[in-house]
Amino acid sequence: MLKQRYDRVEVNMMQEDGRGFLNYSLAAVKPGVYPYMDYESGQVIYELKHPDDLIKVVEQLNNLPITDGHPYELISAHNSKELVAGWTHEKAEMQDVTMVNKATVFDAKLIADIVTGLKKECSLGFECRVIDESGVYEGQKYDRRQTDFKFNHLAMVKKGRCGPECSARTDEKESFAVQIRTDEIENYKEKEGMKEMKIRLDGVEYEVPEVVATRVTALETKSDELTKQVGQLEGKLDGKEDEIKKLQEKKDELEKNQLSEIKLDQAIEARLKVVQDAAIILDPDYDFKGKKPREIKVDCIKVLGDESFTGEGKSEEYIDARFDTIVDFYKNTEHSSTGANNLKIKNDAGAGDLVTSMKSKRLQMKK
Repeated sequence: MLKQRYDRVEVNMMQEDGRGFLNYSLAAVKPGVYPYMDYESGQVIYELKHPDDLIKVVEQLNNLPITDGHPYELISAHNSKELVAGWTHEKAEMQDVTMVNKATVFDAKLIADIVTGLKKECSLGFECRVIDESGVYEGQKYDRRQTDFKFNHLAMVKKGRCGPECSARTDEKESFAVQIRTDEIENYKEKEGMKEMKIRLDGVEYEVPEVVATRVTALETKSDELTKQVGQLEGKLDGKEDEIKKLQEKKDELEKNQLSEIKLDQAIEARLKVVQDAAIILDPDYDFKGKKPREIKVDCIKVLGDESFTGEGKSEEYIDARFDTIVDFYKNTEHSSTGANNLKIKNDAGAGDLVTSMKSKRLQMKK
């Protein structure tokens, strides 16, 4: 879990350029044991910045955003236009054990605050991993060690006690601490000059510094706004889902109608073929009106002498096979129908064999 830290460093060698921008040098950070006010516990803790950990991240001090006080959130592409008032240069280096660089501020208000002495310190805002490691570094005891630094911004702040610009973040436990000067420690412990306020979190009442209460209130307001936005987005999503559902139903209906038309065309073509084939078998006066294809096929089967045949209990495949056999026979033989069941074969040559074959097939189908 990365923790957020705000460290104080001194600004020196200030100079305005021809554009009115303010350039200055800064000693950003150096190894050592530093006291922090942990707003979660209300305790002063001592954390170690080891040179081995700092040397790994010296390049992070290049092109670092400068802000007018610590913002309520870390700098990103979404808020940089509103919050960034300057940049560090690309000259970060270690001088002895101190990380140094140069910086330029281009915001007129912040330049005025710096030049008039209202804001003479800069405070490094960063995230780091805090390890529960205790020990002694150059004669100073420490409770924890900072590693895996991720520099985010460099804030210009008022000299002296950490004021409202050092806002506590309550996103997660022990996520926020502010570096304080040694001469402030006792004052912080005794809470002198710090106005207390009561806040309620999850039904429990806490007494905290005013700056913490203010920050918590701001976060709660932002949370309510985000919750409202989420509700609005969910409403829009539900509307889109309903629209998609209606479009899908319309698509299904169109496909169903199209399929019904196709099936109707297929049924008409199938009936027309049955009528055409049956016409060469049945009596010319046969009435096709109102009869289904199966009924017509059964009547054709009766023509060949099987007058008792009703088709009852027979499958469609069986009826179709017998009907197709009769149709094939009629199409391959010159014939005429002189009445129901009164078949006259023309072209006597080979007719006997055809009749015999037809009767044989018919007898097999009856079995």
